[in-house]
Amino acid sequence: MGIRSGAQYVKGLQDGRSVYVNGEVVSDVTDDPAFKGIITTMAGLYDAQHDERYIDTLTYVSPTSGERVSTTLLPARTAEEMGARLRCEYLRTDLTYGLMGRIPDFVNAFILDAAYSLAYMGKDEAAARVRDYLEFLRANDLSTTHALIDPQTDRSKPDAPQEAVQIVDETSDGITVRGARLLSTLAPVAEEIVVGPFVPRRPGEEKFALAFAIPANTPGLKIVCREPYDTGGSAFDQPLTSRFEEGDAVLLFDDVFVPRERVFVGGDVEAYNGLIPNGPGYTGLQAAVRGAAKLRFLTGLAGVVARVNGRTQSPRHQEEIGELVAYVGVAEGLLQGAALDVARRIEARERARAGETPAPRPGEPVVDTPIGLSATMVFFPNVLARAVDVVRMVAGSGVIAMTEKDFHNPELTGLLERFMHGPDVPAEERLRVMRLAWDATGGQFGSRQALYERLYSGDPIGNRIRFFGLPKRSECEDLVLRLLAS
Repeated sequence: MGIRSGAQYVKGLQDGRSVYVNGEVVSDVTDDPAFKGIITTMAGLYDAQHDERYIDTLTYVSPTSGERVSTTLLPARTAEEMGARLRCEYLRTDLTYGLMGRIPDFVNAFILDAAYSLAYMGKDEAAARVRDYLEFLRANDLSTTHALIDPQTDRSKPDAPQEAVQIVDETSDGITVRGARLLSTLAPVAEEIVVGPFVPRRPGEEKFALAFAIPANTPGLKIVCREPYDTGGSAFDQPLTSRFEEGDAVLLFDDVFVPRERVFVGGDVEAYNGLIPNGPGYTGLQAAVRGAAKLRFLTGLAGVVARVNGRTQSPRHQEEIGELVAYVGVAEGLLQGAALDVARRIEARERARAGETPAPRPGEPVVDTPIGLSATMVFFPNVLARAVDVVRMVAGSGVIAMTEKDFHNPELTGLLERFMHGPDVPAEERLRVMRLAWDATGGQFGSRQALYERLYSGDPIGNRIRFFGLPKRSECEDLVLRLLAS
């Protein structure tokens, strides 16, 4: 079939899945107010694939089927192919303003990494199953999400909690799993759910070492959503919530059967623990692209808020917004570097497999560092938090604003127009901008986004400690030791 339309995506969600919102069963997510905004946004992405302006960027012709399929599933190897992926991800995150952390592009990249990683580790049968699954996704253009985290039953213990998803039965046809997994963003409106690794498993925890994919309507799977933020507010009052409220959910697996062909890792601790670190970096690249898009959006928002507030001539606010503009330049440079880094890593591994072990030439780094993960784990959490802070400081208390209905109350309209305007900016325009700033930084949506970015790649302190242990630190120290010895 190849690429689908938005209408086909919406129809695909009417599949009898078990979704719970505020204790109630949602029989049809396409008809529930909590999901209408995000479904409309997702449908727009599907329709964009058919737009003549975007089709050559968002899609490519599959060499196996001859149909147009999503570029987010392109197994790029060369620098040219990596550039095609980068342009696609840049466009899709630009269309969604970087505000969808689990746009399906992320999981598609994760699955590409998994296929390569398993093959690199010599897990050929598992790698073949992932490649078959990728071909299935290309052929059917399905929306994907994932769930990686174990339940927070007792974080003082390093062991896998007994409540985590685990194998409870196994036959030649597949496995039956039971337990919980979180936090699955986009799950209520995704069609495929991938369960994968995050915290490493220990010997003896084989039943918890799982990676698999199932349809969202699989019997026994219950999708329990957090409180929805999109409660029907207008696009004026909640311009972001009403479009990009992805929804987060806990997934409960009540003896769910997973067919053998959809089990990528089933009890192999080595494969489970190596799945993420041995990938070439498609996931980190996509995450960095999304982070850069959100940084551009927040930088622009700070500038627009300054304009309607009369702060564009203030050196203090010019300095703060200028700082963000500089970060955007760094971020977009990181994207180019991350794309080339993935291609370079693939080339180096293929040469090593062929028996070639070329030493770094003079002027080349001695030790490789994954640029995409460095950007995602350290750079973007810091600069996005800084960008939110700048928006708040530029806006001041003006974000505590009245609603659209207040403005259109006949008793208030004239007074608001008279007293609430900006410098050469009508009151309604200024109010619209302030409502946007509040939605982005202060309301439920904005507060959740701030927490999401802080913990996007896990514990930020733990991430920095991991970087402390990388060989790149020794390379930097060797530079100092060389000087001391000279």
